[in-house]
Amino acid sequence: MTRAVLFDVGNTLILASPRYWLFPLLQERGLRPTRDPRAAALEAFRFYEAHHLEARDLETALGLWREFHRRLLVGMGLEAHAEALSAELIARWRDPRIWPLAPGAEATLRALRERGYPLAVVSNWDATLPEILEVVGLRPYFQHLSVSALSGVAKPDPRLFQEALSALGVAPEEAVHVGDSEADLLGARGAGVRPLLFDPSGENPEALHRLEAVLDYLP
Repeated sequence: MTRAVLFDVGNTLILASPRYWLFPLLQERGLRPTRDPRAAALEAFRFYEAHHLEARDLETALGLWREFHRRLLVGMGLEAHAEALSAELIARWRDPRIWPLAPGAEATLRALRERGYPLAVVSNWDATLPEILEVVGLRPYFQHLSVSALSGVAKPDPRLFQEALSALGVAPEEAVHVGDSEADLLGARGAGVRPLLFDPSGENPEALHRLEAVLDYLP
């Protein structure tokens, strides 16, 4: 029987695509990408994944994000604005508009809390994540945060899941994990946790497309 629910953050609780958080800022300034934004985003996120475990303190993490933003903007063909905009995004890193929630995120967490499920985050992220969850209003829903940069291991390593399970006091078979990536699937299965694949874009027919649908898989 399911007793606890684990959640990824990027592209699960918080929307990662630049169209949700960067494009509005560009539009305000009359700027438009001149090269493929999807390719630029894939490359920038690849860079972030390769280096995020090093970002164990805020100074290092903000430096990583600044370079991420710079690479993203350059990849979009906005080289002339990359330095200024990346600096602005770092100056505003506590602004919840930079971290838009997936539709239904808070309602789903609230419903799970009301049903009595303990909740934990299991996320490949840097040292900024606890404060980001505070500014977007989600931190109070979670009894534990397993953050890769703070724990020293990243998904799909099952140890990140095991840390969350231990903190919640539940066995692997008593938990489900909601996430968007192959690392979520592999890591959860490696820890003995049932994964629920989520796709906020609605492109994957095998995934949940609404976070509220998680409630349908629980008693």
